[in-house]
Amino acid sequence: MTGTTRDGDTAQDWGRLHVMNTCCGAGTCRNFAPELLGEVAPAHWKAMDGAVLNGGPAVLPGTYEEGAFTGVIRQPRSQAELEAARTAVAACPFGALRLKPPAARVRPGSLGAPWRTWPRPIEDNVWVLGSPSRDNAGAMAYFIERPDGNVLVDLPKPNDALFRWLDEHGGVRWIFLTHRDHAEHHAEYAARFPGSRRILGASDVNLRGNEYRAATSDVEIQLGDQLSPVTLEGVPIPEASLPDAELAVIPQPGHTPGSLCLIYRGRFLFSGDHLAYSRRLGQLMAFRLQCWENWDRQTRSVRRLVALAEAGHLGFAWVLPGHGEWQRLDGDGGPRATAEHLRRVLFWMERQASGHVSLSRYILFVQSRMYPRSKLARAMHLLGGKGHGSEAWLLPHATRPYLPDHEPSRVKTALLRATAITTTALGAAVGLAFLATRAVRAAR
Repeated sequence: MTGTTRDGDTAQDWGRLHVMNTCCGAGTCRNFAPELLGEVAPAHWKAMDGAVLNGGPAVLPGTYEEGAFTGVIRQPRSQAELEAARTAVAACPFGALRLKPPAARVRPGSLGAPWRTWPRPIEDNVWVLGSPSRDNAGAMAYFIERPDGNVLVDLPKPNDALFRWLDEHGGVRWIFLTHRDHAEHHAEYAARFPGSRRILGASDVNLRGNEYRAATSDVEIQLGDQLSPVTLEGVPIPEASLPDAELAVIPQPGHTPGSLCLIYRGRFLFSGDHLAYSRRLGQLMAFRLQCWENWDRQTRSVRRLVALAEAGHLGFAWVLPGHGEWQRLDGDGGPRATAEHLRRVLFWMERQASGHVSLSRYILFVQSRMYPRSKLARAMHLLGGKGHGSEAWLLPHATRPYLPDHEPSRVKTALLRATAITTTALGAAVGLAFLATRAVRAAR
């Protein structure tokens, strides 16, 4: 069966992707289907990005709901792209990606499970594992296969097939947790691979777990937040020796107070949620909207990376983040090319507003989008009105323009309503207190 696809090409129908507004910006799906999915520009990108040339693949109107951070570049055109689309759907932690079944004749059951061909190699002995866990907000996880002990970088959803694969590839010696938001399942992996050692920034250790963060007080290696390279066990590495270090940890606080980056062979930067790549910007970027601790501190951390690269001590060709898009960067991966990439993102970061976003407020924002019929969402819409952009007032003023559907008029209306409701409630409380006082006096 043939037909005209939304992007104008006549081709066999291999399914149709659509992104719902429950999309909250994890960006994980775009790594699994980069030819099909792209980034939606924020509503006020000119104010946010200024002179940065906004390029990258354009997303198609009508393929995403207002408010979604991801849109469709084009629809699948082959069975391979259909499989990529299915994997992207499975990767989304918010269930925001929909795939209409293809009209093409695909034998039922022939595609199998979305993760059946994962893990997959990135380059050399570095793998991306797939099966991102919703408990870790869909963060990407990676595996470094090495004779002196394999390294697991952040944690995918535990499952028997993945455990068998890890066993076949030599097990796990080190469990490197880039920050506290990606630490769910750490106890399960540690128990499954006895003798493995977990690594986490000391400032990110959670003494008590909750619905959103695992307790991590039993992590074996807890590293400080000094902006200097150390080994996996925390032994300082002289800056001049950094290019020769097989593995080096560089603390990079800011996104969270204990965020860590891992450098492997001077070629791979495992960045957690500290840095990622943006095809829209055509450069490295950081997540101002999801900066949980302090944007200025995160900027200072990147400035330290720039200094290391400019001194000839730091280089990498790949950036492999937890959220956002991974990328093989232009250039040879040497210090000079790395310094240029880092200077560009630093320049961009220095022009963004200071501050942070409270994780609790962002969780309310996400929940109101994911569950639009809940009491919470109804309360948000009571203030912000119905439709796209109605939850933006929950977030700090400086971060609202990063939303794809930010409308200042809606926020102003919501805040006026909130002020009126608060004033009315306070007035009622004062009135009741006055009447109660009079009643007591009259009773005497």
